[in-house]
Amino acid sequence: MNLQLTMLAFALLLSGCADHAARDRLGIEDVTVLKTGLGASQDSAAGAASWQWLSTYAPITGSQAALLSLQRRLNHLPGDKNSYFHAKAQCWIDAGRQTSQAHDHWGFVEEAIGQAALITMGLENGTPLSAANPALRTVSTVRPDLWQVINTIKADAEIAQCPDAQRPLACGEVELMQAGHDAWVRNFTSAEKRLPAIKDNLRKSAETALQCAQAKPQPTTAAQLPQKITLSADSLSFI
Repeated sequence: MNLQLTMLAFALLLSGCADHAARDRLGIEDVTVLKTGLGASQDSAAGAASWQWLSTYAPITGSQAALLSLQRRLNHLPGDKNSYFHAKAQCWIDAGRQTSQAHDHWGFVEEAIGQAALITMGLENGTPLSAANPALRTVSTVRPDLWQVINTIKADAEIAQCPDAQRPLACGEVELMQAGHDAWVRNFTSAEKRLPAIKDNLRKSAETALQCAQAKPQPTTAAQLPQKITLSADSLSFI
């Protein structure tokens, strides 16, 4: 898959946006996000909080304190800070902090805290973790083409043996989820502004994985990530 990684890195470097509306450029397929004004749906399918969501996230109070506590716990964990799950927990904390500072009270802060806590506890306890991205109430899928790039990188065997390529991949995933939240609240311009950094992260991940592969010319088998988890393509169940 080394040729595929090279092509992805090159394509992400050159990719640009057509001169159309920001919403159209994001490739949003969720009709509840596309439809606004009179007649727009207000039910759970459109993102209204369900009892299940409330029972999971309503107990999270004092988001700043929760984020600070998670940061301290993550800082005390041993191991490579660039490893996939450690980096992903950190990026969820950063996303939660950024959204909280923007006074966004739509629920993404709580979801970010929940994701960071889930990963951090898994790392603390040595329990298996999934590399798949969850379906979140306050996130709509944007740029399905970039999710396909993510899945292609994750499916490459070399990525599991290259921690330096894992951090930009993990953060790119979280950032694309955060762009999906921007789109969910109809802030399409903010969602689009995140895309250059996301592309940079994905390009860096692909290029670094390629460099790792070139540094190891001998055949290797797919290694496992910490916590006995291997990176594989997401199911895209949240699209």
